[in-house]
Amino acid sequence: MTIPQLLRWRVQITGDKVALREKDFGCWNCYSWNAYYDHVRKAGLGLHELGAQKGDTIALIGDNIPEMFFMAIGAQAVGMISVAIYQTTMPEEIAQLLDYMKATMVFCDDQEQVDKIVEIRDRLPDLKKVIYEDPRGMRSYRTDDWFLFIRDLYRFGEQVHDKNPDMFESMVDGGLPDDVCHMCLTSGTTGLSKGTMLTHKNFISMGLQLTEADPLADTDEYLSFLPFAWIGEQMNCFGVAMATGITINFPESVETAMEDLKEIGPHFMFGAPRIYETIRSQIWLKIDESYWFNRLMYNYFIKIGDRAAGYRMQGKKMPVSLRFKAWLGHHIMFKPLINQIGLLRLRRAYTGGAALGPELFTFYQAIGVNLKQIYGQTEIVGIAYMHRDGDVRPDTVGKPLPNTECRISEQGEILSRSPSVTPGYFNLPEKTAELLEGGWLHSGDAGYIDEHGHLVVIDRLADVMHNADGEMFSPMFLENKLKFSPYIKRRSFSAINSPMWRR
Repeated sequence: MTIPQLLRWRVQITGDKVALREKDFGCWNCYSWNAYYDHVRKAGLGLHELGAQKGDTIALIGDNIPEMFFMAIGAQAVGMISVAIYQTTMPEEIAQLLDYMKATMVFCDDQEQVDKIVEIRDRLPDLKKVIYEDPRGMRSYRTDDWFLFIRDLYRFGEQVHDKNPDMFESMVDGGLPDDVCHMCLTSGTTGLSKGTMLTHKNFISMGLQLTEADPLADTDEYLSFLPFAWIGEQMNCFGVAMATGITINFPESVETAMEDLKEIGPHFMFGAPRIYETIRSQIWLKIDESYWFNRLMYNYFIKIGDRAAGYRMQGKKMPVSLRFKAWLGHHIMFKPLINQIGLLRLRRAYTGGAALGPELFTFYQAIGVNLKQIYGQTEIVGIAYMHRDGDVRPDTVGKPLPNTECRISEQGEILSRSPSVTPGYFNLPEKTAELLEGGWLHSGDAGYIDEHGHLVVIDRLADVMHNADGEMFSPMFLENKLKFSPYIKRRSFSAINSPMWRR
């Protein structure tokens, strides 16, 4: 299936179930799968009425809101290719990206993003329309045909549907799984971001692979608080949500995301290491501000939890006495604690994008949060390797997902093969050939497979060094270890650059 076809199938089996939930002005507003598909149809037909052609690109800039998905999937349904741009991107870079991707339309969620497009308008001759969601501050633009309020787009779509009720279904039927439906921008740390082309099959395969390893139910809740332009968020909201029927929740704002998380109580979550570091700091703060007896109980049971976590992560059976103490600590201390931060219903938490220290892993496992590491890249829809329940090793990133192959090249590079691998970069054939050389996805990372079948990531291949025995090691890893050593004093920059230091 394609993503629009899968959405239509969801409507047929769970049409009245809540698919999306958004907090606005303190209230949670719900969209059923029926309403989801209805908005997608209006958006898609509205874009068609504006002259959208198969293969055209529409850029999406803004925070995570339901309209972002109505526009993206509506565009995909009529053959367009959607692409998300980080809302913090500056006008100059937006101009370069829109020109590179040949975007003919842009969707912005508010005036802040629209103003960026206005600033670079003269440099975008191919851009036909700027569609916006929030009308506040947009009064001066309403007389310019270049701008279009999303409700007017929906109205165009409804008019087309009234005239030809079968048009949209015919367009959805015409989509193919191998059609490119979305482009995800790479980080662009070495220049302008590259557009990673992703197909319907890429996203849906990833959703199925992930849920085969860690099953989800259609009653599960997910909070979408990471940027939509990030591949991990797209993976969950396009692939996982469509494959499993989970409910996607959108916080009122980035600033209120952690408070809104408490109200939702998600069953699983994705986050960068800094998210989990922030939550741990909040827990520590609560303990420090608590009564002395609570602090005493916490210090005792966290040690019990640490010991129990070692057994739990490796799937080993705990001694009876330890199991009882861990159970008691969970119900007396940790269950009320994690309930206060909204993680009581959490069955699995994932982290990726950077290494997470073993102590942070163990901390979450000790308090009853099943935190696991993932590893992947944009070009494989976010994930290729993941820890399994009962097989969590903090110094690794887990084993390959189902239908994913892993190989280490002679140079030590991590290579992967999967139905989720991109067909290539947009308009960059040479970069694509390098990326997919030999039929394998080249990660650019160095690593190895340990004796347990887990992947260990060392560092970027270009940054690793070799010792006298030819073994790879990461200078960055050693530097970080030395930086936090209590036996090494850090000198100031001026001291390091003094004549005596240089000698």
